Amino acid sequence: MQFTPQQLTGGPKYHHKTRIGNWSEDLELEEIKLKDYLKKKETGSLIVTAKQRQLESSLKQDELSSSPDGLLHFGMKVMLVNHQSKGALSVNPYDVVTKSHTAYMVTTSPIGSPCLRNVFLIERADDADGFEDDVVHYGQNVRIKLCPFSEITTDAFLHSEMVTGLAAAKFSRHQEVTALTVPNGETLWQALYPDTNSRFEMDGEPVQTGAPLVMRHVQTGSFLASDEIPYHNIFGVEFEVHCFHYFSLGKSQNLVGEMKGEITGDYALRKHGLPNIWSFLTDGGFVGDQTAKPEES
Repeated sequence: MQFTPQQLTGGPKYHHKTRIGNWSEDLELEEIKLKDYLKKKETGSLIVTAKQRQLESSLKQDELSSSPDGLLHFGMKVMLVNHQSKGALSVNPYDVVTKSHTAYMVTTSPIGSPCLRNVFLIERADDADGFEDDVVHYGQNVRIKLCPFSEITTDAFLHSEMVTGLAAAKFSRHQEVTALTVPNGETLWQALYPDTNSRFEMDGEPVQTGAPLVMRHVQTGSFLASDEIPYHNIFGVEFEVHCFHYFSLGKSQNLVGEMKGEITGDYALRKHGLPNIWSFLTDGGFVGDQTAKPEES
């Protein structure tokens, strides 16, 4: 059998300009990708651009109120700082929580400068609470309100509720804390003196700005807390906020005191741990009494 020279050299040869395979489809896909990119760039919908816009709207600088007398007043713009995580209470408007009303996730952020997401207003919960002045007192019901910005179109109030199968902190599984857009019974809080030995004596006294205190949730009786549990979001690494009793584990000798008639069962003698300790910061920073800071558990 005779073979032609073309057969002996491996079949027909392609010209250098000949296109093989799905060259047309590949070219069209590249053109579509380029058009999509240019369109997203023009409309500002690129992921990088959208994230930058979200950060700018949430981290816009805000101002804190000043307190010439060193006391915490209603209507003041303050930051709530935790002594364990050393972060400021902050709301993430892009992390929505499923509730009966719109709610947003709350964390503590290491960002120390006042901005729209970490500056709150102290609001009186009941005008007939027995206090005639506008000063916040220990044991007085208050609401902690965040003003509208970015995706949050209405006021949002610091909120918590009992732990259920559908409501619990994401990592610790303790009592969840969010910012709810409707003021109700679950948005009531009380500032209490951190030293349990002097708490009853300090009840009703004015709260100093910058002084350490604990925030008690009225409906559940649990205490606002933030431990160093990392919580990753668009703002970086922040820390989870929840409600939990971080009491010391040492013996408090409650029964001995009750037997002697020195105390009653209403006294809580266990010391609070640092995750439960907070401070309201104003324009003057830490100007309150720092001697009341409890021991770490």
